[in-house]
Amino acid sequence: MDKIKQLLVFALLILVMASCKEEDPRPDYYYRFKVDGVQKEFKATKDAGIVFLDEPNSTNRIMFFTMVSETDPNKNSLVISLRTTESVQSGTEYRMQEPLTVNNALVPRISFLYFDENAESFGATLLRDNNPGARDNATLIFTQITTEGSYGEFSAVIFDMEASGDLADREAVLITDGEFFLPNFASQL
Repeated sequence: MDKIKQLLVFALLILVMASCKEEDPRPDYYYRFKVDGVQKEFKATKDAGIVFLDEPNSTNRIMFFTMVSETDPNKNSLVISLRTTESVQSGTEYRMQEPLTVNNALVPRISFLYFDENAESFGATLLRDNNPGARDNATLIFTQITTEGSYGEFSAVIFDMEASGDLADREAVLITDGEFFLPNFASQL
């Protein structure tokens, strides 16, 4: 009788396992870049991605790039916002210092924030035309936009977000050789 029960349990277990659908594997989303020449490379978590939004009653489009690799979003993370008035195109380079007018104010096309492994924040958020001495800069390019996600490249000249004093005296941190493959969310392309 025990053997029959064991066989029934075993058969039931096989039926349950066979009926479970295996989820489609998630692509290997990633982001990598150099900070002052030191390579950083991360596998993106489920919280990483690109959100594409259109501003209501406007031609402005906003994209938020969230590159998160761990449970603490304030470490080893990047947040980039991109504003544009045209549809996003592969191969188009977007530059921070080419501002847009939003609500009658000039705003940077790109804002760039980086949180290092110690949760220190660095950013490029200032337009040079409006902030004498500022050297903030960033570029972003989509190299390929697919149904699985978007590929691209980025670079930036960023500064300690807590620094005070003359803008020209801030110590620059260089982000170079940036690459990403991130999922698209709420895509309206």
